[in-house]
Amino acid sequence: MDLAEWYAGKRWVGLLELIDNLPTACRLNEAIANDPETAAHLAELRLSAPDDAEPWSPRISEFDLNITMLREILHAIKGLRQVSIAAAGGKPGEETPFPAPYTEIDRAIEAAERNWAEMFVGQFGFDADDI
Repeated sequence: MDLAEWYAGKRWVGLLELIDNLPTACRLNEAIANDPETAAHLAELRLSAPDDAEPWSPRISEFDLNITMLREILHAIKGLRQVSIAAAGGKPGEETPFPAPYTEIDRAIEAAERNWAEMFVGQFGFDADDI
């Protein structure tokens, strides 16, 4: 694949798709993160994001078995830390889990569970807003 040919042939869509499919840890993303103008623009976007924006989660294409195992190890270590603090008489704080990919499947499951809960409480005369 010769990117110079793609550029000369004005294959902009193909180039953009190639760039979008690069892994997060690539030199292009490093260069973008270290560019002062782009960094200022991204910081402005992050600060202007609403508080109820969807939290960050890793891309599913980068969440393989190795990352899954590392996530489980991290959860176990955090649990051991909480047990150690509690055993020493302290009060451990709440640990937040490292996020996993959030897909449309997860959204569909949540919607189905919500629909079931609304139907269930409706059988007892409650309104769906009471949930």
